[in-house]
Amino acid sequence: MNDPRLVRVDANRVRIDNPYGVDATLFANKDVPVEPAAVDELVGMLALADTAHRFSETQPESFDAEPEILRVAVTPDFHKARGIPVGTVLATKGFSVPQAIGNDVNCGMRLHVTSLVPDDITARLDELETAFRHIFFEGGRDIAMSRGQRESLLKRGLEGLFEATPRTRSEGLWSLVHELEMARDLDHIDRRGSLRAGPPTSFDDWLGPPDRISRDSQIGSIGGGNHFVEIQRVERIIDGTTAHAWGLKPGAVTIMVHTGSVSLGHASGVKGRDTVRDVHPASLPHPDNGIFILPDGPRHRFDTDRVHDALNHAANFAFANRMFLAVMAIAGLRRACGDVHARLLYDAPHNFLWREEIDGEVVTIHRKGACPARGFEAMANTPFAYTGEPVLVPGSMGASSFILAGRGLPEGLSSASHGAGRTLSRGAALKGHEKEFEEFLRRFRVVTPIDLRRPDVRARRDILERKLDEIRQEAPYAYKGIGPIVETLTESGMAVPVAELVPLMTIKG
Repeated sequence: MNDPRLVRVDANRVRIDNPYGVDATLFANKDVPVEPAAVDELVGMLALADTAHRFSETQPESFDAEPEILRVAVTPDFHKARGIPVGTVLATKGFSVPQAIGNDVNCGMRLHVTSLVPDDITARLDELETAFRHIFFEGGRDIAMSRGQRESLLKRGLEGLFEATPRTRSEGLWSLVHELEMARDLDHIDRRGSLRAGPPTSFDDWLGPPDRISRDSQIGSIGGGNHFVEIQRVERIIDGTTAHAWGLKPGAVTIMVHTGSVSLGHASGVKGRDTVRDVHPASLPHPDNGIFILPDGPRHRFDTDRVHDALNHAANFAFANRMFLAVMAIAGLRRACGDVHARLLYDAPHNFLWREEIDGEVVTIHRKGACPARGFEAMANTPFAYTGEPVLVPGSMGASSFILAGRGLPEGLSSASHGAGRTLSRGAALKGHEKEFEEFLRRFRVVTPIDLRRPDVRARRDILERKLDEIRQEAPYAYKGIGPIVETLTESGMAVPVAELVPLMTIKG
């Protein structure tokens, strides 16, 4: 770590010096690799402070408070993205930054604990692969909804969806949704998976016809990149008291879902980018970093409400998407293993914004590739008041994941890593590493839309190589080791580890 902008404060904290005077801390111990390009990107992003100042000088009536970046915390899975690095947590006053959460609005993690044991999985890998491929990729998801259900979901989240869904609706996956009592799980979801928003006029096509039940290609879709549904086992318990409170036992089989709002999130992100460019004062040049702000004041209230409505629509969709993906996984497990029970531990975003109070001021917390990791006081009146917030930190595909309990570290803006973080770009991951990749495929089962076991598929090298390249981009060697990430989170006081999970098989889109 020879970058002069990085000044180590202690074993787990690095101050990021910048010309804007923003309080910026990177949480990383000496074993966490830090990408110079990500530091460049972060410092470039901090020019937001100058953008906000110039905007305020030109249009002071646009703000209801003096605009300010209060603090930036960077989690140890920090790596370069497109303008704003993954792992960035940004606290602002007087304005928000829709671009600071990316296009995959409410990408997040969900974890269920099942009644199965690992032998139930390892003895039936072929049967499970066939069942999962049918349900996830070959027309087996069967999620039928009316226009009224979809509209209620986008406007009021999971609360709205369940209120609009009668118990008598039992076609497709709905019978299993009701049997599993998913409507009782809302207290185990960040903000109950239910954000308020106005009419979803931008998503009329997705809402479907007004006069009949319909199905669509978005709900129940994993998406690409590093998104997955993974069947795991609890390898070891680290904090027995918290694990007992959360119903985690050694050898339990879990379902972890990592995805977001797919095309609805992309549309919401585009709306946000267009709007912030439109409200930028015409007398000011566009920011060199391409990142615009959205004032909180009355002058642009209509635009602000419209952007936040669109973000909430996408976030509500993502909560439902993760729920249905978990139900689909349970359906596949039942098909191969018989009766399976499962209960939700937690579901939370790692790409979103939150209104919170810091030192008596209402601020906007933006998290991009970072989990909320709130402590006891912030989790009062939830099932996690005495444990802290569950924090789900997956490793790379085929590597261990960890469940931690948040400690609400103020300097870290009550946040933690959302994963291990990349060390290789997707392009670089395609080059070399052949022996490592072959060994990975030999020891690990990945379910994809294409059945790589079929002789006719293996005879089509073009199809086979294209799918293998997608897997290569997410292979373990493309990511940081999870150990130093968890050590940093623990030793810095951001979160404490509760259990380690190891994968049994992964479903990739």
